[in-house]
Amino acid sequence: MLKKYFTIVVLFCAVYSFGFGQNNKKPLDFSVYDRWKYIEDQSISGDGEWVFYEVNPYKGDGNLYLWSAEESDREVFPRGYNASFSPGSEYLVFKIKPFRDTVRQMKLDKTPDRKLPKDSLGIFVFDEKRLITKERVRSYQVAEKASQWMVYQHEKETEEDTTKTEKAGKGIPETSDLVIFHPGKDKEYVYPNISEYAISEQGDLISFIHLRENDSVQSQIFVFDTQKEELDSIFLRNGLSKNLTLDHSGDQVAFIHSEDTAKTKVYSLYYWSKAGKPSLIVDTLNSSIPDKWTVGEHGRVYFSENDERLFFGTAPMPEPAPEDTLLEEEKVKLDLWSWKDPLLQPQQLDNLEREKKRTYLAVYHIDDNRVVQLADEKVRQVSPILKGNGDVAIGINRQPYQKRISWEWPNYKDVYLVNVNTGDRELIKKEIQSRIDISTGGRYFYWYSYADSNWYAHEIKKDITRNLTGNLKVNFYNEDHDYPNDPYPYGSPGWTEDDEYLLVYDRFDLWRLDPAGEEAAENITRGYGRSQDIQFRYLELDEEAQFINKKKDLFLRAFNKGTKASGFYTAGINGNRRPEKLVMEDSYFYIPEKARESEQMIWRKSTFREFPDVWYGDIGFDEAQKISNANPQQKNYIWGNVEKVEWVAPNGKKAEGLLYKPDNFDPDKQYPMMVYFYRLSSDRMHRYYHPKPSRSVVNPTFYVSNGYLFFVPNIRYEIGYPGESAFNYVSSGTLSLVNSRSYIDKDRIGIQGQSWGGYQVAHIITKTDMFAAASAGAPVSNMTSAYGGIRWGSGMSRMFQYEETQSRIGGTLWEKPLHYIRNSPVFYAPRVNTPLLIRHNDNDGAVPWYQGIEYFVALRRLQKPVWMLNYNGAPHNEKAKSPNSRDLSIRMKQFFDHYLKDQPAPVWMKEGIPAVKKGKTKGYELVD
Repeated sequence: MLKKYFTIVVLFCAVYSFGFGQNNKKPLDFSVYDRWKYIEDQSISGDGEWVFYEVNPYKGDGNLYLWSAEESDREVFPRGYNASFSPGSEYLVFKIKPFRDTVRQMKLDKTPDRKLPKDSLGIFVFDEKRLITKERVRSYQVAEKASQWMVYQHEKETEEDTTKTEKAGKGIPETSDLVIFHPGKDKEYVYPNISEYAISEQGDLISFIHLRENDSVQSQIFVFDTQKEELDSIFLRNGLSKNLTLDHSGDQVAFIHSEDTAKTKVYSLYYWSKAGKPSLIVDTLNSSIPDKWTVGEHGRVYFSENDERLFFGTAPMPEPAPEDTLLEEEKVKLDLWSWKDPLLQPQQLDNLEREKKRTYLAVYHIDDNRVVQLADEKVRQVSPILKGNGDVAIGINRQPYQKRISWEWPNYKDVYLVNVNTGDRELIKKEIQSRIDISTGGRYFYWYSYADSNWYAHEIKKDITRNLTGNLKVNFYNEDHDYPNDPYPYGSPGWTEDDEYLLVYDRFDLWRLDPAGEEAAENITRGYGRSQDIQFRYLELDEEAQFINKKKDLFLRAFNKGTKASGFYTAGINGNRRPEKLVMEDSYFYIPEKARESEQMIWRKSTFREFPDVWYGDIGFDEAQKISNANPQQKNYIWGNVEKVEWVAPNGKKAEGLLYKPDNFDPDKQYPMMVYFYRLSSDRMHRYYHPKPSRSVVNPTFYVSNGYLFFVPNIRYEIGYPGESAFNYVSSGTLSLVNSRSYIDKDRIGIQGQSWGGYQVAHIITKTDMFAAASAGAPVSNMTSAYGGIRWGSGMSRMFQYEETQSRIGGTLWEKPLHYIRNSPVFYAPRVNTPLLIRHNDNDGAVPWYQGIEYFVALRRLQKPVWMLNYNGAPHNEKAKSPNSRDLSIRMKQFFDHYLKDQPAPVWMKEGIPAVKKGKTKGYELVD
């Protein structure tokens, strides 16, 4: 039979002609992907007068924009990114990428990485409108709170790879020139061979490590006083120094140092202040840490907020690597799985590097020159409070319950109160699943109890525990929870000053609780949220705030659960007035950023039609103005609209979902429809979806633009029947639309889902033939085999998923064998009549890819139309901007177009791609 091939270009031409009859707008096609823009970073200066935002295409060179509030105009810096304002709003500093096409061509020419173009640095001085550029810059820092001085480090000059490899083998970091620079004065100091640097919060002290390399390594540490513009050497010794840190005031420096020459090094902790010389704080002989322990190389070194304490990590002394006397073919390579292992071998192997680098928190009390070990191999996790200023910390021990991680969720733990001054610890709670925290002032432990759904506070000094919500007739747990475990709480935004009040959420409102038990609980938002179907959540605009300021109005995010509108309100913490609206729109508002020293703010907002550009105004949202326009080309394309739809599910409960329609929608026509879902999605009604390659799912914007309707139903689950629940909600929602809307072509409905959604697609098509085509990404097809499998991304057993979390069976395989079989699509493969496209990659770390194989080989044997895409070495979801993403988008579109729009099938569907043609053809050509 003679076959005629049409290229993708022909398909695009046909699609374009479809759009030109609709107000000269055209449908989206695959060529728009690379050109569509994203705003990936934005910030407002401390004085509120300047805003930067970074606009990048999906693929290609982007721009950094600087907008002036005074002039209402902007500067453009091609390829700028990673920007920061100086703390006093005098300048903007940013990195500049090399041209993408230049780098790409050099890579095609096999140019070594060390010879590729490197980033530059741009500094724009506001008063002079002067741009300063610096070549080959690796990194930079500006102070957080004051000073115009900044520091940046050049890329290392080109060197031979053998030298670099030799240094890395000895554990010696790369060095390069460091520049201390004042843009306003255009003054700089340059220092060579620097491995690390740090700048103080106020910018008055800069410290760095200079490495000298001859027969051995020598480290010299300098401090530069930016006010006096003077340099002092504070440390010089053979060996390697690293982990340099400064205190907040710029008066103290800490670092670790080792004189060992081998790659495995033993480090000591050193401390310096302006009042004296560097002193050795901790080495292997220090009796304050466990015997045969030392300072941990990988531990974070940092000062408390008040600069009175220095925190660092300790660890057992590293063991030297044994001499390797065997050839590779002579070595035994074995993983021994033991029933006594606390963690499964795959999980141990996944954690191996982290365990090798594990350190245990210790603290140096500066004023009395005393070291206290806080964490150890029993209580591994210790978290100080008040940014290290508090006298108590919380300690967690999960060791006794590690086995149970495989089948119980959340994880169990023992919780301790740890005295930061002495290291003494007291067991507060044993074998508890709830998260326990310490109040910001350190007076209380507090937690939400899963057992009785109440908030508790434990007054530490009085050793009294109080139930703070037991007499309130409102739920503080997630009312949408449908998993076979105890529901999570709605949460808490934190405490007021001096631990006077704890604030917590119910589904809609905020409550003020008195941990001392003297005052009755108060609904701060006066029940207005519940009465208006508005969910209020506190938003702290001051990044440095340690507690909720009860003297100021609370700034609240607001979301209407019914209309899906969002915005912001204010409320008083005393609850003496109902919340006052600042702004509320049929939009989705992103979290705003307020200027540190003014009432000006920036924010972003979106709808399905409106790209989330940057807006500028004050804290009251007065005189708001949109200052970016990232995608003006959108006006040339057919877009769509979205509406909320409702129906009654088979269980009698009201259900809701979203229905997307194209701009040129004609109710007198019939349209094919795509159905996509992932649990509860209707709250995303006003989200904008970029037209971009798919990492795993169909894109509503793209499909609507190309003449499809797009339906997203919510799903609520019955424990033990996840597949049945999905079928009930998806099928009833789809049938409700078909029966009530004549413009839906009931014979041309497709369905697609990924991961948990992929499983549900695989299951649904065993129960109905209403879908003309289906695509399932990374689906579980056999719960009986998946239950005993491994999540290879983490090494964990999959048991917990089925017993207590997403898969919702609610029991073991031997307790509920029929439930596992009933919810497994592979057992009902003969019932499938829907053409199916499976995507399951062989490096999937979440769902073992043999699940896709089991379903594929069953359907193949039954002579059902089925295809499986396996992107070699790819993970659970395709990596962003990978060629796989574009390929998947094209194949899914061709697949659905064939079955739902009568388009010719591509070669890959008709003939497959034999292994001998792998990499030589994609098979996109359409077959007539």
